Amino acid sequence: MGPFTVGEGRQVENLKYQILGPLRLSQVKGEPLKASKPRQLLATLLLHPNRFVSTDLIADALWEGSPPRSATANIRTYVRALRGVLQEAGLPAPIDTSAAGYSIEVGVDELDSSRFESLLAEGGHLRDVGEGRQAMEVLSHAYTLWRGHPLEDLTTSAAWEGSIARLEAQYRGLVDGLLDLRLEYGDATGAAVLLSGRLTEDPYDEQLWRRLVDALVAAGRTGEARAAYRKAVQTLADELNIEPGPELQAAGARAESGRSANWPDPGIPAARTANRPSPGEDVVPGPMAAPVLSDPQRPPSQLPLDLPDFSGRKQKLEQLRDLVCGRDPVRPPVAVISGAPGTGKTSLAVRLGHLVRDSFPDGQIYLDMRGATQPRDAGGALTDLLLSLNMPDYAVPTDPDRRSAMLRSELASRRVLIILDDVASASQVAPLMPGTGASAVVVTSRNRLIDLAGADSMPLDTFNDSEASELLERVAGSGRVDTKSLAAEEILSACGNLPLAIRIVASRLAQRPDLSPTELARRLRDETQRLDELSIGELAVRTSADLSYGSLSAEEARLYRLIGRFAVGVFSARVLEPVASPASVRRSLDRLIEVNLVQISSVDDSGKARYRVHDLLRLHAIGVGDDEQKAQAVKDLTTVLDALLHKVRRAGAALPVVYFGVLDQPGPAPSPGPAPFTDADAIAWFDSDRSTFVPAIRAAAQNGLHEYAWRIAAGWGPYLDMRAGFDDWNESHQAGLASAIESGNRHGEAIMHRNLGQLALYRDDWEPAWYHLNEAATIFAEVGDRLGTGVSAVGLGTWLRERGRPDEALAQYERAFDAFVEVQNANGEAVARTAAASIWRARGDLAMAGRYLAEAYLIGVRRGDVHRVAKVRRGIAGLRVQQGNPAQAVRQLQASLAIFNGLGDDHCAAYTRAELGHALILVGEGAAARRMLLDAIEIGTRLGDRSVEGAAALHLGRLHASTGNEDFARRYLSRAVRAWQQVGNDTKLTESRHALAALTSANQATG
Repeated sequence: MGPFTVGEGRQVENLKYQILGPLRLSQVKGEPLKASKPRQLLATLLLHPNRFVSTDLIADALWEGSPPRSATANIRTYVRALRGVLQEAGLPAPIDTSAAGYSIEVGVDELDSSRFESLLAEGGHLRDVGEGRQAMEVLSHAYTLWRGHPLEDLTTSAAWEGSIARLEAQYRGLVDGLLDLRLEYGDATGAAVLLSGRLTEDPYDEQLWRRLVDALVAAGRTGEARAAYRKAVQTLADELNIEPGPELQAAGARAESGRSANWPDPGIPAARTANRPSPGEDVVPGPMAAPVLSDPQRPPSQLPLDLPDFSGRKQKLEQLRDLVCGRDPVRPPVAVISGAPGTGKTSLAVRLGHLVRDSFPDGQIYLDMRGATQPRDAGGALTDLLLSLNMPDYAVPTDPDRRSAMLRSELASRRVLIILDDVASASQVAPLMPGTGASAVVVTSRNRLIDLAGADSMPLDTFNDSEASELLERVAGSGRVDTKSLAAEEILSACGNLPLAIRIVASRLAQRPDLSPTELARRLRDETQRLDELSIGELAVRTSADLSYGSLSAEEARLYRLIGRFAVGVFSARVLEPVASPASVRRSLDRLIEVNLVQISSVDDSGKARYRVHDLLRLHAIGVGDDEQKAQAVKDLTTVLDALLHKVRRAGAALPVVYFGVLDQPGPAPSPGPAPFTDADAIAWFDSDRSTFVPAIRAAAQNGLHEYAWRIAAGWGPYLDMRAGFDDWNESHQAGLASAIESGNRHGEAIMHRNLGQLALYRDDWEPAWYHLNEAATIFAEVGDRLGTGVSAVGLGTWLRERGRPDEALAQYERAFDAFVEVQNANGEAVARTAAASIWRARGDLAMAGRYLAEAYLIGVRRGDVHRVAKVRRGIAGLRVQQGNPAQAVRQLQASLAIFNGLGDDHCAAYTRAELGHALILVGEGAAARRMLLDAIEIGTRLGDRSVEGAAALHLGRLHASTGNEDFARRYLSRAVRAWQQVGNDTKLTESRHALAALTSANQATG
C-alpha cells in the first residue's frame, strides 16, 4: 500500500473503529456495544492493534489490578460477547486467541489511531523531502481525526496510560509541526486556531500563549493579539501567581507595536480546504418512476393545496418518500402517519404527495375519511376511489366486496398515490388497500392503527425547538418576530412546540400588526385562558382535541380528566390505581394512547411504562366535562395524592439509613392495611417511581392542595439524601416551600428551608445555604421544635466550618448537641459529636477529637445504625492520618466504603473514595489509589459535587507528579484548581495552585 495523498480519495468514512475521543464504532447506527466490560476490552485491544495482548494486561485494564478469581473465564465470556456484537454490527474484525492472549486484526484505514499515525509518518516524510504544502494537507487530515482525549468516555485505566500518553504526545507534535507549516505558508489564522485549541487543554503553557500572540499579529489581528496577551498575563497571575517570562513579554511588546516576529507574509495563500456543499432544498425529489401505461383519460390530481410555509419534518419526509417510492414487487407500500391532535399529520401527507407526484404518473387521489367526526363508510369510499380512476359510475359494482376486488384489479396495473386523511380505524380502510402493483397508500389518523395489516407506522410527535422556531418565523412573516427573543421562547413554550398551536399564534402575529410578540406571550401565560388564545378562524387546538375526547367512553373520559389534573410531568399507571382497579386504569390508558391523547414517555428496566401528556392536552383535559365531572376530577386527584403520601411515608420509614432531618410528623397517620415495606422494597419503589414525585408535588400545588405538596416533598427527603438526588431535591422542595408558605404551615416551611439549606451545602452554594438554614433555625425556634433546632444548628456549624470560622462552628455544634440530648435523639447526638470532632482535629487537639469520635461511634453501634457507623469511621480515618498511621486509616475507610456501597449511598461513597485514595497513596499503593480517585471524580462530576471532585483531582495530580507523569499531573491539578474556584474554598484553591505552580516550575527548570 503506497503512501497516502489527498488525490487518492481515502476518506475518514472508511474508518470502522475510533478511539481518538469517545469510543465509537463507525458506520453503525446507535450504540451496539453498551456493556462496560466489553467496551473496556475492545478499547484495550484497539490500543494495541494487530498485536497479542496478554490476559494479565487485559485483567489490569478491566479490574485495575484487583481482578476476581474468575477473571480469565470472565475475559473469555467478554471476548465471545464482543465477537457477537461486532459481527452483528457488520464489523467482523477477527479477534484471535492464543497462549499469548488476544489480538484484534484491523487495517490501517479501519482504525483512526492507526490512520492517524500513518498520516503523521507520511506528513513527516513529505516535509523532510521539501514537499511542505502537501505535508500540510496530509497533517491537516490527521488533525481532523482527533476528537478529544483518547477513550475519554471510558474510565481511564492505568494499563492504558502508556499508549494514551504516546498518542497524546504524537498529537502535540502534530500540532507543533502543523503550526510551523501553516505559518511557513502564510496561514497565520489557521495557526491561531490550532493554538487556541491547545490552550483550552493547557492554559498554563507560556510558549503556547507566546505563539498565539505572534500568530495573531502575523494575521494582522493585532487587537486580538493584545487581548490574548492580557488573558495570558491574567491567567498566569490568577492561577499560578507568576509573572510572564521574557519570551511572552517580548510577544506582548510585538502585539503593542503591530510588528510580527519575522514570520512569512500573511498574504501568501494558505493550504487549500475542501469545498463544502451549500445547503440544498428542504427535500430531495424521489427516484424517477418507470414508464407505466395509464388510462387514456386524464389521471386524477386531487391533492389539496400544499402549505407555502410548510417547515420541519425533513427526516420524516425522506423516510416517507423512500417508503412510497419503493419498488417492492410483492407488497404495495402503506404508510400510517399517526399523532396527537395538532401535530401536522395532514400537512405532512399533503407535502409528501406534492413531493412525489412525478413518481405516480397515474394520479394522486385524496379522500377525507372524517374519522374524528362522522367516519365515512368504506363502501362509499370505494366508490369514490373507482370513480376517481375514471371508472364509469354504471360499472361500479353494488356489492362492497366486489368494489374492493375491482379496486385492487385497477391498482395492480397502475402507479397511483392514495392519501386517506383522518382515518378512524383499520377496518374503515382495510377494503381500500391495493393487493399488488406499484401504487402506494398514505393514511393519517389520530389512532395508531396497529391492526392495519402490512402498514408501516410513522408516529408524529411535536416539533423540536429549531423546527418550532422555523414555523413561527415563516408563518408570522419575515421580521415579525425575533425567534431568539425571550418573547418567542415564551410563545413556543406555551404552545409546547405543537405545530397547530404555533401556526395559530403565528397567524395572529401576521394578521395583527398591533399585537406585539411580548403582549402575545403575556396572554399565553394564563393557563386558564391559553386554549382560548390558541384559536383563529377555523383553527383551534380545543376543537381539535374535543374530537378525540368525544370518542372516549365514560370510564376513559374520567381518567383523562384526572390525568389533566395530575400529569404535570411523567407518571406511572399504578399511581392512578387508587381511583380504579389496575385493570381498568390500564384499559383506559391503552385507549388514551391509541387515540394519542396520552403518550408513552419511557419504559424502565422492569418493562413498566411511564406516560406523559402534552401540556395543551393537559389544559384541555382540565377544561372538559360539566361542573360535577370537574369536581370529581379534583376529588380523584386528592385520593391519588393521599395514597401517594402514605406510601412515601411507609417507604421512607423502611429505608436502611437513619435520616438526619425533620419529617412532617405529627400529621395524618398512615392508613392501615398495606403490608410494611422491607428496606429493599422501599428503595426499589422509590427508584422505580422517582419520576412521579416532582410532577405530583407540582400538581398538588397547582390544584390548591398545598398540604400534600410540601408533605410529599418532606416525605421523600430521606431517599433523596441517600441517593444524592440533587436536581429532584431542589425542584420538589422549592415547590414544597412555596406550598408551605401558601398554606400557612410554619413547621412545614421550616422543614423545607432546612432541607434546601442542606442541599445548598452539598452543592457549595454558600449564600442560599446560609439563608435557608437561618430561616429554618428561626422558625423551628418559633414553633418550639427542638429537634429541628438541633438539625439546623449542625447545618449552620458546617457552613461556618467550611467558611473558615471554626470557633463559631463549634458553638453551633454544641447548641445542636444540647438540643439532641434534650429530645433524646441519639442519631443527632452522634452527628453533632462527629462534626465537633472535625473542629478539634483542625485545632490539633487529637485527644479531644478522638473522645468525640469514640462516643459517636458507640452511639451508632448501640443503635445498629450502620450508616452512622460508616460516617464516624471516616472521621476516625482522618484522625489516624493526622496521627501518622495511614494503614489504619485505609482499613477504616475500606469498611466505610463497603457500607456505603451496600446502601447505595453514592454521595458518601464518593467522599470516602477520595479519602481512601489519599490514604492509599500514603501507604504506597499507587495503582489502587488511582482507581479510587478516578471513581471519586466520576461520581462527583455526575452528582455535581465540586468539593469531592476537587479533593480527588488534587490527590491524583500529586500522585502523577510523584511518578513523573507530568501531562496527567497537569491535567488533574488544573481540574482541581477549577473545582475549588467554583466552590469558593480559598484554602484548597491556594493548595492546588501551589501544586500546579511547583509542577510548572519543575518543568521549566528541567526544560
